[in-house]
Amino acid sequence: MEKRLFYMGMLLLVTFFWGVTFPVVKFALQFSSPDTFLALRFLIASAVMGLFLRRGRKNLNRNTVLHGIIAGFLLFLGYYFQTVGLDYTSAAASGVITGVYVIILPVLSYVYLSSRISRVDILASLIAFSGLILMSISSGTHGTTLLGNLLTLICGIAYAFQIIYVSKHSSKLDSSAFTFYQLAFVTVFSALTIPISPGGIGTVNTDVVLAALFTALVGSVFGYYVSTVALIYVDASAAGIIFVGEPIFAALSSVVLAHEVLSRVVIAGAILMVIAMFLTTVDKYLREHKRRGKSAL
Repeated sequence: MEKRLFYMGMLLLVTFFWGVTFPVVKFALQFSSPDTFLALRFLIASAVMGLFLRRGRKNLNRNTVLHGIIAGFLLFLGYYFQTVGLDYTSAAASGVITGVYVIILPVLSYVYLSSRISRVDILASLIAFSGLILMSISSGTHGTTLLGNLLTLICGIAYAFQIIYVSKHSSKLDSSAFTFYQLAFVTVFSALTIPISPGGIGTVNTDVVLAALFTALVGSVFGYYVSTVALIYVDASAAGIIFVGEPIFAALSSVVLAHEVLSRVVIAGAILMVIAMFLTTVDKYLREHKRRGKSAL
């Protein structure tokens, strides 16, 4: 029980750090192009993750590398569209819209893993997209903000596909090696897009390097490691409820750190999306506990 409470607290800390990364990345993009920042961030993350790998041939297992490439590409798409989207929309909006993957996951699970989709999932999807429409309407004639929101929505869809893919294949693979290859191939794919990026390399100054270090060490390495260990002691449905805090922390840290001003319409849309995420995760939590209760009889 003590370990469960400890790791629930650690997951909350991870969620907080993930939220804080949004204004940090937004700040770094004032100097660097999205591609360059991602390549630097994930180069650091994969290098540090590589230190945790055990020496041996199983790290070079063909299956692990192949699945790492595919999962890494999906993860790259998520981070790429999120980071490019941050160039056009606020860090607060990006944090909230990214969380839409929580609502998309049940739909993809139904299609890809033949999992059951509940009425609550359908209701949550409708509420979430209502919130997204409200946030988009608030952009008014600001076409760039609308573009940023749409790019971030694509990011959320990519994250949902990545989570489903990892969920299906990770149990058969070495987790450390699988995570390393995912991070490493995000670096590779990010570097490949630099030559065709409209912004080119941009400026890599001290602020960019510090932002890359923070997001790599705290957001990627610490976040992935803690969440992997914590899920041994905290069931996924309970963890999902904690993860709903990410868009809330993203919005709060954007106001505090980046001095962003949120309109009432944006706040209303964000509240609807967070309610939708909360409904989905609580529904999963209750259904999981009901299933466990029946199996114990």
